Amino acid sequence: MITPTLPRIDTLTARALMRLLTGRKFTHKEFQIETGSYRLSGYIEQLRNRHHWTIQTKEETAPTSDPTGRTATYGRYLIESEILAGLRQELGERLDKFIEAVKRFEGNRGA
Repeated sequence: MITPTLPRIDTLTARALMRLLTGRKFTHKEFQIETGSYRLSGYIEQLRNRHHWTIQTKEETAPTSDPTGRTATYGRYLIESEILAGLRQELGERLDKFIEAVKRFEGNRGA
């Protein structure tokens, strides 16, 4: 397995990764509400392919507001807890520092 790399802290890619590293499981809509970004799948793709993170997508289905009764299928992104535990052992303090740096960035700019 290739050791994952960390994106620059001032990017939306980092903001998505920070949430995943803290154990969050979230959808595009939830990320959009928090960050104003419409591109979560692009950031997830960068994390998977450029930075080598193992991120799962769990499909969910929910009704839409469409008057025809249509449902929508969408993804909830996460890093499995056992993978997170292994990453914590491998990368240790680097992950904690990364998480704190991204949180500081968000706090200074307003999420």
